[in-house]
Amino acid sequence: MIKLNENQIDYDGLRLTGYEKASEMGFESEGDFLRFPDKVFYDVTATLVNGGIVVSGRIEMTIGCRCVRCLKDYEQKISCEDVCHFYETGSKSEFDLTPELREDIIISLPQNFICNTECRGLCQICGKNKNLADCGCNVSGLENSCWNELDKLSFAGRSGKKKTTGAPKVKKRTRQA
Repeated sequence: MIKLNENQIDYDGLRLTGYEKASEMGFESEGDFLRFPDKVFYDVTATLVNGGIVVSGRIEMTIGCRCVRCLKDYEQKISCEDVCHFYETGSKSEFDLTPELREDIIISLPQNFICNTECRGLCQICGKNKNLADCGCNVSGLENSCWNELDKLSFAGRSGKKKTTGAPKVKKRTRQA
């Protein structure tokens, strides 16, 4: 846990730098797709301000992950350069920074892990990695059935005739005086 005591902070602030165990910050590997390192690096400065403490700095770690397109394992650096938190002083003089720093890292995680922007993924027919070699499969005839089903929707108009394209038309009402 990364703890801070208000009494340790002087007018110039207090710099905290070091490594924290990822397991103590609540990070646990999620199968093969996401593997957390043993340690997380932090470099923060605590400054006294009116009514509290401002903690600012950065936190980073390198995670192991698997590309969602080609299933290749790779490492990605996760860095949050703009850590900034306010802790209100009063009855407490000791603060645990761990939960907020953990949230900063979680917010910095990408939604999809992709090894690089040029990743072509796996072939839909034979399953070969298209980044390594072109398999020669013809994927132009494949139907994207989830979207084709939406094209089959029909809308009934007011006259009872079915319309197959676009949204139903609504008559404009005229204002009568």
